[in-house]
Amino acid sequence: MFGSLVLACALAVAGVHTASAQEKVRVGIIGPFSGPFAATGIQFRQGIETYVATHGTKAGDREIELIYRDVGGTNPAAAKRLAEELIVRDKVSFLGGFYLSPEGAAVASVATETKTPTVLFVAASPPLVKMSPYLVRVGRNILQQAVPPADWALKKGLKRAYIAVADYAPGHDVQGGFKARFTALGGQIVGEDRIPLNTIDFAPFVERIANAKPDLVDIFIPGGAPAVSFMKAMGAQGLLGKMTLMGQAEADDTDLHLFDDSLIGFYSSLYYAAAVPTETNRKFKAALTEKFGNASAIAFATVDAYDGMHVIYRMIEAQKGKPLDGTAGIEAIKGYAWESPRGPLKLDPETRDVIQNVYIRRVEKVDGRLQNVIVDTIEAVKDPFTR
Repeated sequence: MFGSLVLACALAVAGVHTASAQEKVRVGIIGPFSGPFAATGIQFRQGIETYVATHGTKAGDREIELIYRDVGGTNPAAAKRLAEELIVRDKVSFLGGFYLSPEGAAVASVATETKTPTVLFVAASPPLVKMSPYLVRVGRNILQQAVPPADWALKKGLKRAYIAVADYAPGHDVQGGFKARFTALGGQIVGEDRIPLNTIDFAPFVERIANAKPDLVDIFIPGGAPAVSFMKAMGAQGLLGKMTLMGQAEADDTDLHLFDDSLIGFYSSLYYAAAVPTETNRKFKAALTEKFGNASAIAFATVDAYDGMHVIYRMIEAQKGKPLDGTAGIEAIKGYAWESPRGPLKLDPETRDVIQNVYIRRVEKVDGRLQNVIVDTIEAVKDPFTR
C-alpha cells in the first residue's frame, strides 16, 4: 500500500514519462543477473545484445538506451520496486525481462498505472497477461507446450501415462493441462506425483513410476541438478529406454553436456531448438556466436530476449515522428507477425500472447555429441492452448 502511494505521488509530481519524437528512448530490463538463475540473466543479455548488434541502436527515428536491473533470486517485491524506480527515476518508456511469473505479476499494477508497455520474456503463468492491458508475452503460456504432448503420445499409441512434476505453480499447470487433454482424448493416467522442489533423492518417486508400468512418463522438473538427478534415478531403475519419457526444458541445448548417453531417446516439448532449420535461425546463431564466441548460449531464453527486443523496437518504430505513447505502442503490436529464429510468430490481438510453433524434440547423438533433434512440429499453437 505504501509503495503504491509513493508511486502515485511521484507520478503526480513528475508525470508519466513520454518521449518526444527525437528524444532517446530508455528501456528498462529486469532480470536475474545474479543468484540461482543467473544463467538466464546471461541469456537475456546475449539475446538483447545480439539483437542490437544486428539491428542497430535506433528504432525508427529514436536512439535506444538500455538500463539493466538485477532482481537476484525469487523476489517479486524487488521486481516491483525496480520497475517503479526505472519508470519514475530513470524515465524508461518500456520494460522488458522477467524470468519468473511472480515477478511479472508484481509489476502488472505498475504497468497499468503508468501505462508502460511491459514485455515478458519468459514468465509463463497462463493468466499473467490478463493482469494488465500493458503486459505482452513473447515466451510462452506454459500450457502451450504442456498440452501438445498429449495429442502426440496418443497418436503414437501411448495410452497409459504417469505425470511427475515439480511441486510449484508451473508444475501444477503442466500437470493439469496435460491431464485434461490426455484424458479427454481417451488416455489413462496411471499415477501422479508432485515432487518437492528441494528433493535430492528421486528414487521413491521413480519406484512408483516403475510399479505403475506406464507407456509414457510426462515430467516437468527444473533444469540443472534436479533434472540430472531425476534422470539418474530413472536409469538406476532401468527405465530409460523402456518407456517413453517426455519433458520440456529439462535437457535444453545448453544443458545437454550435463548428461551421458543414457539420455538418448528423451523427448521434450518446447517452442525452440537450436536445430530449427530456417535461414533466420542460422543467421541468429551465427550472429550470437560472432559476438560471444564459445560463451554463446543458444537457448530458448536467449531467443525470448531477442524477440522481446524486436517487439519493443516495433512499438517504437510504429510511432516514428510522433510523441511516444504507451497505449499506442500496445495497439501497434496487436496482431503483429514476424519471422523469429524459432519460426513464424504472431501476437494474438486479443490476448497479447504469442502464437507459435511447438516442437517435439528427441535427444540423439549427432557428430559425436548429444543434440535435440526435431521429430515433429505442431504449427501455430495459440496461447492459451485452444482447439
